[in-house]
Amino acid sequence: LDEEALVRQSDHIFLMKHDSDALKNVDLLLTWGQDSREMWQRSGMLDGLRVETVGNPRVDMLLPQLRQYHQETVDDIERRYGDFVLFNSNFGTVNHKATGGVQFKLANRAKGQEVKKDAASFLIHKRALFDRFRLLVPKLAAAIAPRNLIIRPHPTEDHAPWMKAAANCPNVHVIFEGSVVPWIAAARVLIHNGCTSAIEAAIKGTSVVTYRPVTSSRFDNPLPNSMGEECFTDAAALEGIVKILNEGGVPLAPEKLGILRSHIDFGEHKLSSDTIFEAIERAVIGRVSPGKAPLGRWLAVYLQYQRRLLPKRLSSLSLGSRRNAYRRQKFSGLTEAMVNLRLARLQKSLNRFSGIGTRQIARDIIELI
Repeated sequence: LDEEALVRQSDHIFLMKHDSDALKNVDLLLTWGQDSREMWQRSGMLDGLRVETVGNPRVDMLLPQLRQYHQETVDDIERRYGDFVLFNSNFGTVNHKATGGVQFKLANRAKGQEVKKDAASFLIHKRALFDRFRLLVPKLAAAIAPRNLIIRPHPTEDHAPWMKAAANCPNVHVIFEGSVVPWIAAARVLIHNGCTSAIEAAIKGTSVVTYRPVTSSRFDNPLPNSMGEECFTDAAALEGIVKILNEGGVPLAPEKLGILRSHIDFGEHKLSSDTIFEAIERAVIGRVSPGKAPLGRWLAVYLQYQRRLLPKRLSSLSLGSRRNAYRRQKFSGLTEAMVNLRLARLQKSLNRFSGIGTRQIARDIIELI
């Protein structure tokens, strides 16, 4: 399942994050929509690999038939924060929790001075946007007061710079809690730059303002930026947000909905998760053979796995507690009770999956039975 190709600066930069043999052991590639399918077909990496366009389960959670799934959480958020503006940041490349700064990876094949120059230019652009957003926080807080501003850092980000930006603003709250979907649903306005949450908000029906004080034709993410009212100055962004708060938002224009549908295969009557299972069935993959694999094969796979883990283990030793805190921030753990809650919500929303239970078989591993 290609999770990352929806929001990309360019095909070239996106593909430079993948080794040339990244798909050598893949039987079936599932894409968000026609746009990312065509990108992979142009990549020269498929070598006859089967590709199917299936959407993404993340979009399922935004559709009307699953609105009830998050409603209890949405009601709780609205009780706590009333009318609020949501800022979803996405600055993990220049504000990374584990490294304490920059984290930007390209594939091993992406070498040479030109690549290094491009990477440096990209980071300069992201840093400039990061700095401008931090300066905007107190201005935005003052403009929308007494309404609240919720800052939701990206899962990879260090929260400290956002806490500092909000320090003297009583109506600003830095919160990293639960799924982003109910926060988008509860918000009156989303402000962002190049963030997938703008696409999610557009599908959900939440108004979007795209703050673009620094622009780059090479490094900006065109799809999410096009989903909102594009504002190129602080004054325009503040005015646009206040206008939406006072007068209400404008529905997504038909041409923007058309752009969305060219990038994401989604419909109101069929879930992406069902489409994915149908694609797997058609491809006749995932079948477990009745015989056991030879011991030598298992050993080879195990050694390859350990070799791939070695750089991460060495990095953990050098970064120490920072790396551990980063892991806890990204994934705080999974319990049987958490899975049961989600299962019950799915059963109620879709009238499906009755008779399914759960059993915890190891730490963070829950079996559906």
